[in-house]
Amino acid sequence: MSDASLGLRHRIINAAMRTVYFGRVRVLDLSGSQDGQAPPSPTRRPRLIIASHRNGAIDGHQVLAAFPRAQFLVSIQLLRHWFLRLFIAGIPVVRPKDVDRYGLDPASVASPVDAGLAHLRRGGDLGIFPEASSEWGHRPQPYKSGAARIACTLIDEGIDLEVIPVGLFYSTPDRFRSRAEVVHGPAVTLPSRDGRDRREWESAVASAMGSALDAVSVNCPDEATFERIEAEALERARRTPGRGASYAQTFLELQQAADSADGRDGAGTRAGNGRGGPTSANAGPAPRTYPLIRALGFALMWVFAPVLAAAGFAGSRADGRNTVTFFRLLAGFAAVMVWVPALIVAAVFWPAVIGAGVLSGMIGWLLLGMRRIRL
Repeated sequence: MSDASLGLRHRIINAAMRTVYFGRVRVLDLSGSQDGQAPPSPTRRPRLIIASHRNGAIDGHQVLAAFPRAQFLVSIQLLRHWFLRLFIAGIPVVRPKDVDRYGLDPASVASPVDAGLAHLRRGGDLGIFPEASSEWGHRPQPYKSGAARIACTLIDEGIDLEVIPVGLFYSTPDRFRSRAEVVHGPAVTLPSRDGRDRREWESAVASAMGSALDAVSVNCPDEATFERIEAEALERARRTPGRGASYAQTFLELQQAADSADGRDGAGTRAGNGRGGPTSANAGPAPRTYPLIRALGFALMWVFAPVLAAAGFAGSRADGRNTVTFFRLLAGFAAVMVWVPALIVAAVFWPAVIGAGVLSGMIGWLLLGMRRIRL
């Protein structure tokens, strides 16, 4: 796309999809501003948004809750089908294997780094997932160097760039109406070149970016620690009265306390991988699931049963826990395109029945999103 921001149609569709699936996506700003969407820079500085990658392609929807005009580097396989292009847009990333898979002309394939640079030079917001692929685990995967390369190139050109770390939190990655929160920290202080050669400087910038992203992301030393903190953060968020409880903020506070108790400084948490952590015996309180209330919520959504059934079936075919939500949204979106027009036609003949069904469905959706039963 030639525009320096994501198109209005994609912003609306993405907002609708994440709202229907998750409800309110809370945005927590740790840079000193109040909770809410990240404000655009008053001087129109380009912003490089580096985000954790935990829940497949749906992660981009969550980043857009804080940075609604951001563009992303997107795998070309997500942009080749017309249906996916209805709600996915971005700067295509073509890997060498994609050239052979899709029969592309190598000379016509632009470097994703060059495409990202061009977008930032136009003053846009560019979102990058430095892990390159998502995984639901206790710590980030190794970060790639592309973001650091982009930052160093722009700084060398004299462009005033802002780099913002963003952590993504889900109470459960594969559950309808689970909690979803976005945490963005203060802009990363990038080390100056100071006469260093380019490779050494890029390495220092990459290290600064990685430390900043670690500080706002799920980054536990082992699976047992992650499970304990996850359960305790969810239980605390449930017990806190009012709407002020933040699952993500509580998780980060507990994670920092665990780092301190384990003798780690938080920024260097990767060195702790493989060290002993709390055992499952210290896993904390198990979150309550309220299965009967959830069953009632889904039953009240009877008028949308074909959509729920399509989404449920697609989710069962996902190849990992971190892709279930994306599969459900794909199938659910396709079902909506067919079922909603059918409901509109049916409402002409049975307005009372369809109206009651829609109202019942809204009540069920709200019930599933109640704070005390929301996982």
